[in-house]
Amino acid sequence: MSFRSFGIPGAARLVVLVGVGAAVAIDPLPAVTLSRDIRVVALGLDVREIEDPGAYGGETPAELTAQKVATLIRAELDHPQATAGLVAYRGGGDVALRAAAVLGETIDRLALVAVPRPETAFDREELARVLASIPAETLIVNGQRDEAAAAEDAEWCEEGIPASRVEMVPGDGPLALPDVWDRVLTHVAPGTKRR
Repeated sequence: MSFRSFGIPGAARLVVLVGVGAAVAIDPLPAVTLSRDIRVVALGLDVREIEDPGAYGGETPAELTAQKVATLIRAELDHPQATAGLVAYRGGGDVALRAAAVLGETIDRLALVAVPRPETAFDREELARVLASIPAETLIVNGQRDEAAAAEDAEWCEEGIPASRVEMVPGDGPLALPDVWDRVLTHVAPGTKRR
């Protein structure tokens, strides 16, 4: 797991971005990020860290990585009662969702961007239990024509997370994080817009 920080150093509001690959650690839209009083910790996960083979009863790499993400978020917060926003992007969704469940009310806002539902019925059943335990107010954003994370994927997540809603973004092809970065930050870091 590699990570990078950007935004305003020392800002009270922490936003954690979780995705796969080194590119996720690059600020999606620096001007938008800097227009808010936030600090962002972007975590680029390796494919091996997100593997979640159907191994009931044993910890998978995804579960272990989620524990590491939760530990990192706790360490980044200023005090034990502080809260954070969490953004899951594409393949980082499973790990971010598991971390949100582990952290409970520490994650008060969650955004899922182009996150697909699990492929198998077994994995969907397992992750459904995780989703049901997430208390965060959740925004689910998928592209109307994103084949990897379509409306059905968004609706599946919405059905599982108690305080969630879906926004479908028009356009052709895959939804990219810069396309919705301002909207996502508005959700996960409300009231942080700088004047």
